[in-house]
Amino acid sequence: MTTARRPDTGTVKPMRPLPHDFRDVFLRLGQTKEIEEHYRTNWRVIRRWIEEAGGDELRAERARVSGGFVRPYLRSSVARAYVLGKRIRLMSAPSFFDAEIMEDGK
Repeated sequence: MTTARRPDTGTVKPMRPLPHDFRDVFLRLGQTKEIEEHYRTNWRVIRRWIEEAGGDELRAERARVSGGFVRPYLRSSVARAYVLGKRIRLMSAPSFFDAEIMEDGK
């Protein structure tokens, strides 16, 4: 019987060692498509290299260099609040329009 081959995600069986200039290139480019094209690899290997090169300390240094956030949120605060359900208002007293809708629903 043969066992099914597990796909390599870039973290199980790392083939490519950390490049000697990775820290400098990461600080310059960040975790973007440009760094993937520079090293001709995928995002999973880049993620593994970030962890090998310092992890959160490297990300914090990149944030200081670029002036960005350590873990940027992709949504604006308004959209994030809406998705999380924080924009639902509590109705203390129904307005004229709300009362009309409630009467139609009976």
